[in-house]
Amino acid sequence: MNNDVAEDISFLELIASGNKEAFEQLFHAHWPQVYGTSLRLTKCHNTALDLSQEIFIKVWENRNTLINVKNIKAYLYTLSRNYIIDFLRKKVFNEENIESLIQYFVDNNENAQCRLEFKELEKSFENAIDSLKGKMKQVFILSRKEGLTHDQIANKLGISATSSKTYIVRALNIIRQFVEASPENITLTLAAFAIIHKLGK
Repeated sequence: MNNDVAEDISFLELIASGNKEAFEQLFHAHWPQVYGTSLRLTKCHNTALDLSQEIFIKVWENRNTLINVKNIKAYLYTLSRNYIIDFLRKKVFNEENIESLIQYFVDNNENAQCRLEFKELEKSFENAIDSLKGKMKQVFILSRKEGLTHDQIANKLGISATSSKTYIVRALNIIRQFVEASPENITLTLAAFAIIHKLGK
């Protein structure tokens, strides 16, 4: 164990024991990180401010768990992300939230954790698409992967444009249910729902 890690662990043990001065140091040192994550996901200063304060309150209320934390930055990142996304999940989606969530993944695609989450998300979607049957699967692939219009799909498969639209709606519902039934983590589930919402437009 190097000196920096040892100092971090000793510092967190102080907070876990109820040392308020140590907690204030933690707050000031890591506020920019927590607030930045909140603002990136919510795109609203006031909401980000409130959520960041709530996150640190949560850290203090659960300070006894800090004795098991080895990397405080990673701990706060995961806690912040999950807390904020849980807030967004409970909130009715609006276009700004959906765009912000998708952009969050795009902006962080160089981050190892985000790359892993992208791969998991892609795998989840591929599994969901594989679960589709018959014409529904054909229509979905032609529409979402090959970019054909409903009229083009209708001509190609010998169905009506209305049937094509119906197949897409049914396919998106099945994919949504598939993802919801096997959530790897809340981030992926929410991102999947956001992308499904965009696909359905």
